[in-house]
Amino acid sequence: MRSDGRRSFLNHRWWGVLLLALFPTVLCAYSPESPEVEAMVQKGAGFLKSYAAHSRAGGQALIALALLKAGEEESHPRVQGGVNAARNLGKTTPSNVHDNAYDVGMSLILLCELDPEANREPIQNLLQYFLETQKPGGGWGYAGRNTGDNSMTQYGALGLWLSQRSGFEVPIPTVERLCNWILRCQDPSGGWGYQGVDPGPGNFQRVPQSDMRPTMVCAALGSLYMGSDLLNITERRKQDVEEKSPSLPGFVREVKTPDAVERAKILTKAVDAGRVTASKNAGRSNLAATFTISPSQWDFYYLYALERYESFRELDLGKKDPQPPWYDAGVNHLRSTQSDSGSWRGKNEEPIVATAFAILFLKRSTAQSIKKRSRVFDEGRLVGGRGLPKVVEDATIKNGQVINKSELLESDKFLSMIEADDAELERFLHQDVKFELSEDERGRSEQIVQLRRKIRDGSFGARLLAIRAVRQSKDFESIPVLIYALTDPDGRVAIESRDALRFITRKFNGFGMPRGADVTQRSLYANQWKQWYRSVRPDAEFLD
Repeated sequence: MRSDGRRSFLNHRWWGVLLLALFPTVLCAYSPESPEVEAMVQKGAGFLKSYAAHSRAGGQALIALALLKAGEEESHPRVQGGVNAARNLGKTTPSNVHDNAYDVGMSLILLCELDPEANREPIQNLLQYFLETQKPGGGWGYAGRNTGDNSMTQYGALGLWLSQRSGFEVPIPTVERLCNWILRCQDPSGGWGYQGVDPGPGNFQRVPQSDMRPTMVCAALGSLYMGSDLLNITERRKQDVEEKSPSLPGFVREVKTPDAVERAKILTKAVDAGRVTASKNAGRSNLAATFTISPSQWDFYYLYALERYESFRELDLGKKDPQPPWYDAGVNHLRSTQSDSGSWRGKNEEPIVATAFAILFLKRSTAQSIKKRSRVFDEGRLVGGRGLPKVVEDATIKNGQVINKSELLESDKFLSMIEADDAELERFLHQDVKFELSEDERGRSEQIVQLRRKIRDGSFGARLLAIRAVRQSKDFESIPVLIYALTDPDGRVAIESRDALRFITRKFNGFGMPRGADVTQRSLYANQWKQWYRSVRPDAEFLD
C-alpha cells in the first residue's frame, strides 16, 4: 500500500514540476473567479449568443451548457434552443446512427445539469440509449463497428455518472464492462488510443494501442475515474478504511455512521481495485511525460477532457487542489489566443464549438457539477466518510470514538437551544455544524416536527439552523415548510431555504430566486415550488 501511495505522490509532484518548467507563468494562480478569467468567459459567451445556431443537437446542447456555466439565464433563446434540442432527442430512445453518441451524450449531460426532475422522461430515454448501445467489450463507438471509441465513451461515462448521481438507475454490470474495457485497452506505455485494441474479456495483458495522443489519455482516464467512482473504487475510500491519525491514542477510533460504513464498500467483485489503481497511476505518468496545453489536433475538445479528468481525479483523492498548475497553463494559453470577437478557433473545431469548450474549461464546469453532488469539507476533503479533524485539539471522545467538536452538535443540546431561541445559537451560524438527530425513527420524526415548527416561528438563529438541520436530514416531507420559508421576512433565511429545497429535491438549479429578491418576488418563486411539489404530491397542503 505504501509503495502505491508513494508512486502517486511522485507522479503528482512530477506533474507540477513539469508544468512549471514548461509554463513558468503559471505562478499567476488563476481561479474561475479571477477577473481575467471572468472577462474571457463573458466575452466568449457574448460570441456564443451572437453566432448562428449549431446544426446538431449535441452542438446546441454543448453551447447551452457553456452559457449556463457562464451564468446565463435558462430563458435565453440560445439556451432554450439547446434545451429543446436535447428534449426532442430524448422524446424516445434515440436510434443508434453513425456517431450520434456525441449528440446523445451532450444532451444527457445538459438535462442532468439543468433539472433532472423536470426532465425525467428525456433523461431516462437518453440514458437508455447508452444502456442499449454499449459495445460487447464495454465501450461506446460508431454504429456498425465492434470497437469501442475512447472519444465517444467519455461522454457516455459522464452521462452515466450524472444520471446516477441525479437519482436514475445505472446498472452496475454496465459500469463494470466500461471499466474493464478501459483497463484492457491500455497501452504498455500507460496511454490509450482512439479506437481501443481489445485483447478480449479477461485478458488484462497490455497490448500496443494505435493513434495515441494526450486527448485520448485524458478521455480514457476520465472515463475510468468516473466509472470507478460509481463502483466506489477510489483513493478516498481506501483512506477512510485504512487511514489513522498518528496523533491520536490507539484506543480511540473514528465515529462511523451507517452511511459512512456503506460508503467504505466496493460495489463490485468483477473489477479488480488494485488493477484500477495501477492503471490510473500508469495513465497519469504517461500524461505527465507527453503533456502539452495545445495538442496538434482537437485542442479545445482536449481542454474540456483535461478539466473533466482532473476534476474526477480530485474527487477520487478526496482533495481539491486550490491552485492546479494545469489550469493556470490553460488560462494563459486561452488569454493569448482569444480573438477580438470573443471566440477561439480550434485546429479542428469550428469557432462556436471551440469557444464553448474553452468556457467549460475556464469555469471548471466538471468541478462545479461534482461540487453539487459531493459535499466539500473546509479542509478540502470530499464526501467519503467524515474523516478525522485536522487539529486534534478540536476533537473530543464520546464512547471511545473521536468527535470533532466544531462539526457535531448533539440533538439534546441543539434542540433545547432551538426551543428556547437561545442567543448562543448565533455563534453557530458561520460554522460548518453537523446536527446529530436521533437514530430512532420515531424520535427522529418528533425532532423533525419540532424543527419545522421553529422554521415557522423561531428566532432568526433558530429558523436558520433549523433549516440547515432539515436539509441535512433530507426530509422530503418538510418541503412545504421550506417553501413557506422562501417568504421569510429575513432574506438570509429565504436563501437558506432555497438551497435546502434544491438539495433535498436534487433540483440543483431550482426555479431561480436570486439573492436580494424582495418578498413579492420570492412569493412567485414559492408558487413555482408549490406547483412542482403538487405534481409529485397531489394531496399536498401548504402553509399560508
